[in-house]
Amino acid sequence: MARLLTPMLPDRLDGGRLGGTPPMALDGHPLLDTHRYLMTLPAEISPWTGGAEVSLLLRTGFSVGDDDREYPNLPVRAIMHAPSPRGNREDATWPGLRAAALGNMPDSTATPALVRVGDAPEVARRENAHADAVRADGHSFLFQIDEDGWPVDGDLGDVIEEYLWGYGVAYFFGTPGADGVVRDILAGFIDL
Repeated sequence: MARLLTPMLPDRLDGGRLGGTPPMALDGHPLLDTHRYLMTLPAEISPWTGGAEVSLLLRTGFSVGDDDREYPNLPVRAIMHAPSPRGNREDATWPGLRAAALGNMPDSTATPALVRVGDAPEVARRENAHADAVRADGHSFLFQIDEDGWPVDGDLGDVIEEYLWGYGVAYFFGTPGADGVVRDILAGFIDL
């Protein structure tokens, strides 16, 4: 069964969250020199995390017109780390992304989820041939970030200033070990 996450208030310092400063566990990570923090999926989101959180970073200055939108060279990176509260790296925040919690989507909501974690992707447009390359390397689908899930009104109508990948969907893959835990997560493709 899929887990669906959506932005919500109030913001939180740990667990599922987006925008604001990255987790303290990433304070010295070299990717923060070239990428900016987007969000953290909570450790309990799926058994494949093995109790780790998953934080997403996007290359500084990325634009949807850039040519690095295909596997294996996508501008978005996923880092697995021990559960950690927000750190102090103000310089590593994504500009125009407001800090908020990332929590379970209420059942009564008709709005799409921003994050969908499940066994199979929910393809928004069409099955993308780029998924074939990721699967050929032995990776399985883990989760997706769908920009249809950004709030457009209410208290969170201003959560994102400019959509990250052109109102598209980013798909993430990995290969579970014998224990069922994934150790490396790869961005598979961005479907525009």
